[in-house]
Amino acid sequence: MRAAMPPRQRGAVTLIGALILIVVITALLGIVQRMAASDISDTALHNDGIEALFVAESGLERVAGRYAGGTACAGLTGDTDSIGRGDFLVVSAVMVGSLCQVRVTGSITSTTVENTVRRSLEARFSKSGFSGWAVGDAPGGTAGLYGWDGSSWTQQGPYPGVPAENLYSVHCVTATDCWAVGDPSNGLANINHWDGSSWTNLGTAGLPNKRLSSVYCASTDDCWAVGQKNGKSANVNHWDGSSWSNVAAPALPGEDLNSVYCVASDDCWAVGNGKKSANIARWDGSSWSSVSAPDVPDKNLNSIHCNASDDCWAVGDRNGKSANINHWDGGSWSNINAPGVPGKKGLYSIHCVTSDDCWTVGQKSGGENINHWDGSNWNRAGPYGGVANEDLNSVYMVSSTEGYTTGKNGVLARWDGSNWNDLPSPTGATVHSVSVIAGGSGGGGVKLVQWTEVIQ
Repeated sequence: MRAAMPPRQRGAVTLIGALILIVVITALLGIVQRMAASDISDTALHNDGIEALFVAESGLERVAGRYAGGTACAGLTGDTDSIGRGDFLVVSAVMVGSLCQVRVTGSITSTTVENTVRRSLEARFSKSGFSGWAVGDAPGGTAGLYGWDGSSWTQQGPYPGVPAENLYSVHCVTATDCWAVGDPSNGLANINHWDGSSWTNLGTAGLPNKRLSSVYCASTDDCWAVGQKNGKSANVNHWDGSSWSNVAAPALPGEDLNSVYCVASDDCWAVGNGKKSANIARWDGSSWSSVSAPDVPDKNLNSIHCNASDDCWAVGDRNGKSANINHWDGGSWSNINAPGVPGKKGLYSIHCVTSDDCWTVGQKSGGENINHWDGSNWNRAGPYGGVANEDLNSVYMVSSTEGYTTGKNGVLARWDGSNWNDLPSPTGATVHSVSVIAGGSGGGGVKLVQWTEVIQ
């Protein structure tokens, strides 16, 4: 029989057991505490990672906007900005074929540890539309149609049904609603429409089989096209949103009309070739009438542009030793003395940003013929070493810091607010007209083709 343990010894064993239990419980509590802290830290890091991805996505949105606005793909590299408590950096941007491939890193300073959480996204963008068009002589058996995607001009087409004829005028109401007109084809007037995806010929037997020199739209369902006279009648045509029709204008002389512009649906102007008097016509919403302008030289007028109903400009062929520049003040037309403009050269186009910011271009004169109105005087601008010494046929101003001009031998130049400079041209043929939508992006700006998270 085993002897019983003395009471004092039993008390010591109990004390030791209690101490061991306390140690074990303390250890377990420490483990649980560390596990809980680890879970909290992991959750915070996970949330920081998600936020870093959002920052990277915001960077991609910035990239898309800049690319649509005309920044070259390579020029996107290095863009950075702060968003919330993070920031993004465009690590790289390179062209891969026709796509702009961009890598953006979003960074967040962790709230739980002394380090930075980073996430990277890589995406490829394509230009999804055109913000402008230029038209000209038909090169190589196809119509001269050149699309502007915000960064470069490229020849487009051929488009089925669009005749391989010279085009003389283009006007865009929006990036998905443009018109281009030119020489007739197969007995029909040559009128073409851009819907954002393709050009379609809308020639109709109801219009004279004559050259159309100018087109302009007051709205999507209110456009005018004018051109070469039809027998003894002026050639004036109208789009009502569903069809084109020839509009009788018996009050107008039977002479060619070279340009048309609308201030409003009931206030349009057209100018053309003169014969004993200036050929200026006005639409009042009901009919076309010939406007007397005894102070305007008996010379051809090639272009007209209005800032308002009482502020219009018309330019034309040379007038002896002075430039042929004329102004409408709401009551009468007057010839403007412009000694700073080459006097023995014709002016082919005029376009204004505001009443004190207008441009006109024409025949070269020892250099490109570009002239500017500052609200008080007309003066020759340039010569600009970055523009080819050629005749210029068209000028179109989007803003005071963005404008375009076109001309002989494929000249396509851009105004950046300080200088005119040639852009790479896809053609050597003459370009007659240009129209660009404000904003510089195409019909949909850019399109995200694909994207993925970069695991590092």
